[in-house]
Amino acid sequence: MGRKRLYSNPAERQRAHRARVRESLNTPSLPTNRGPRKPSRPARLAAVEGEIRLLIDEYQDWLERLPESLQDSGQAQVLAETIESLSSAADLLAEITPPRGFGKD
Repeated sequence: MGRKRLYSNPAERQRAHRARVRESLNTPSLPTNRGPRKPSRPARLAAVEGEIRLLIDEYQDWLERLPESLQDSGQAQVLAETIESLSSAADLLAEITPPRGFGKD
């Protein structure tokens, strides 16, 4: 007398095997989905520089649209100083060349 069959056919046996494997993969030791990757450091640095350049354009546009009565006001001076400071910051960021890493320099 042989062993009693656990499964009636090979498809049922395969389905049970896949369920066991799937169950073993749902262990808490495996890393969970971490979400999307953040951009690389050089890409983030370039994005910061781009944002500063956009701010410079917006402040320059604001300064150009000031009414005649405010052209020589304190607000116009602060806007001009802000544009100058942002321009120097953007130039400093543009000069930075971060290492590429892993011997890709």
